[in-house]
Amino acid sequence: MSSVHRRPSCILRLPSYVLCPLIVLGTISASALQIVLPPACGEKAHRIAAQELARYWQEICGAQLAIVPAATSGEKAIRFAALPPAKDGYDAYRMKSDAKGLELAAVNGRSALYAVYDFLERRGGCRWFWDGDVVPKGAAPDITGLDVDEHSSFEFRGLRYFAHRGLTRFQAEHWGLEDWKREIDWCVKRRLNLIMPRIGMDDAFQKAYPDVVDYPDPAKPLPEAMQGYDNRSLFWSLQFRGLLRKSVFDYAFDRGVMVPEDFGTMSHWYSRTPYQFLDTVKPDFLPQEGGCYGHPTDRVWDVREDKWLDAYWKLTEASISAYGKPDLLHTIGLGERMCYKDRAANLRLKVDVLKRLIAKARSHYPDSRILLAGWDFYLTWNPAEVSQLVSQLDPQSTIVWDYEADATSSHSFAGKIEGVNNFTRWNVVGKFPYVFGIFLAYEKALDVRANYPLILERQRAIAGDPFCRGYIFWPESSHTDILLLRYFTANAWRADKTDVDALLAEFCRDRYGKQADAFAACWKDVIPLSRLLGWGGGGISDAVDGCPKRNDPAAWKKPFPAELACTPRLFKALAALDWEGDFVRRDAVDLARTAADRLISAARIKFLATYHSWKGGSQFIATADDVKSAADAYVALGRAFADLLALHTDYSLYESYLRLDAVEKIRNPDFEHVLYDNASCGYCRSHQYEVAQHWAVPAMTDLANMLAERAAAGDKSPIPPLNQDRYRVRSLHRPLAEMRPALPRTPENWRRVLGDLSDAARFFTTR
Repeated sequence: MSSVHRRPSCILRLPSYVLCPLIVLGTISASALQIVLPPACGEKAHRIAAQELARYWQEICGAQLAIVPAATSGEKAIRFAALPPAKDGYDAYRMKSDAKGLELAAVNGRSALYAVYDFLERRGGCRWFWDGDVVPKGAAPDITGLDVDEHSSFEFRGLRYFAHRGLTRFQAEHWGLEDWKREIDWCVKRRLNLIMPRIGMDDAFQKAYPDVVDYPDPAKPLPEAMQGYDNRSLFWSLQFRGLLRKSVFDYAFDRGVMVPEDFGTMSHWYSRTPYQFLDTVKPDFLPQEGGCYGHPTDRVWDVREDKWLDAYWKLTEASISAYGKPDLLHTIGLGERMCYKDRAANLRLKVDVLKRLIAKARSHYPDSRILLAGWDFYLTWNPAEVSQLVSQLDPQSTIVWDYEADATSSHSFAGKIEGVNNFTRWNVVGKFPYVFGIFLAYEKALDVRANYPLILERQRAIAGDPFCRGYIFWPESSHTDILLLRYFTANAWRADKTDVDALLAEFCRDRYGKQADAFAACWKDVIPLSRLLGWGGGGISDAVDGCPKRNDPAAWKKPFPAELACTPRLFKALAALDWEGDFVRRDAVDLARTAADRLISAARIKFLATYHSWKGGSQFIATADDVKSAADAYVALGRAFADLLALHTDYSLYESYLRLDAVEKIRNPDFEHVLYDNASCGYCRSHQYEVAQHWAVPAMTDLANMLAERAAAGDKSPIPPLNQDRYRVRSLHRPLAEMRPALPRTPENWRRVLGDLSDAARFFTTR
């Protein structure tokens, strides 16, 4: 028997965190197995490691283990010990059985935790997932016959979290302390050692400039709030967010998890300069020639002047003093900025600013290492320019932090450049410290999305390269692709798990038990479908864009993807699953919505192609009845997709709102409309039930009805525009409770919805 254990998701008020003993000691007989934690293992993480071992041991077999500073003479024990640093690796630990029992030796407290969780996997049968542990019940774990040495190839192994809002599962800004504790515990269980929460600046301005900037009233709209994802009105007060940030960071630091500190030009859409600061201090700005950052609250101050460079640094110092540590400093430089239209002038300014920022950090923290974000390199530089910059950096203290090793294309200031623009072309491989990063997708891509052939191709470049110091994962939405999370955490240790099929089989065995083979077959169908779309886009988002090329027959001649031929069979296979248990329900919906989303993209093209064929715009000649049939199938597909999202709590904005309110009372009476605004903007709209049901489905229905009616009437005049945005505008002012999902989440409805998807898929894949 196995049990799945979860911390509750966003249901508790934020407590003040105190590290409490997890095991009641002093009731163990002298003859029982003991955990020996000697004084030399003095990090807090060592104590937590011992407590975790005792906690899970008791959960597995019911026996309690005492934690003692020295072994009872003659009795076997599980002993913690110090291990010298590995010469050729990082975070080393060793598990070795001997006549005295089992020794868990580690180079630090974090590695001691790794050793405990590794032992519990190997001998206790435990498995670790972000949404729960699998803990078998049975005999005590066997401590004999172990001789394991482990170390990582990478110094930094971590996750970056971003600042969008919408659904609690995917957006880290929604998470309360219990969610963050679960996340950090999972990171450590999977041998990660770094988190990067980029979810807003919280109260840095209030702490750095208390005489200038007040704490805003959380019951009112934020003065700096705009529209869409720029609407940063508060759901929790900044005072609470500060307490939360402190508790989260302390929890991470106690376990040896690193949290890089931001410095430099931090003005951004998710960390806007308050109006009070602008009005009182009146900072000068760097030049701005176009681009998306033209508002005073997100423009960069003129850091060519010491005054404004110092002003930014004061924010960093305030954050370090209140929350963080200066060991790792991270900067985005002038990310995504276009200061001059002249390319050479723009580049000179960016290089000069980066040098000034780095010099400033060095002057305050000469022993800190600087993580130089590669996002702007990908967007506005070319490889030769990045290489030139790298040649001027200090390799002893600077690391090029590439987020986008899986990019399929690249942008530059002057338009497209030839080939990709990432670490493989920056003259760093084998020469300068850098990090390998998987980006996966932009915000609206909330589904399974990994392109394993591309990731594996890029991953080969780092094999055996000592200058590759890290392996990180930065999706704009968290927890979207559960299999990719397993792939990432497996390869972040040594980048040697390159057989995706073998990893999939192991993943399915660990997560689904008796349904492993059935799930594996479904995953093998979905993985090729998942990479039909790259970082951006998706069928449910495309469905509401009003068909900008609706009158161009050539725009709808894209071949129907052959990979989608499996979808009728796939939906039937998913319907046949025993739809019980949290893992099964969550992942079955993930697989179904990914396939349905790709099908919506292709079905939309096929529907428009059918209409233009009826008009005589293609080689095959469709009839008005063909247009009506395609219209009906297209709408049926959209309705079934919305019903699919209704079957799981992960996709409801209303239920995400309730989770926020359960963590800390939402005082802003308008925030439910802010949340819908955040989630439904053009950059973010995706698999949110309320958006799908109350905007996408009506928009799909309008288009389908209009074209079917025109075909029936023989009207071949240009297709008029549709005001499909009116559905979003109307929904912005409706209470979320009125739009919430109401479909009962039963196995019967699961089978019915999957049957509807299979029928719609059969129409589009057989014609």
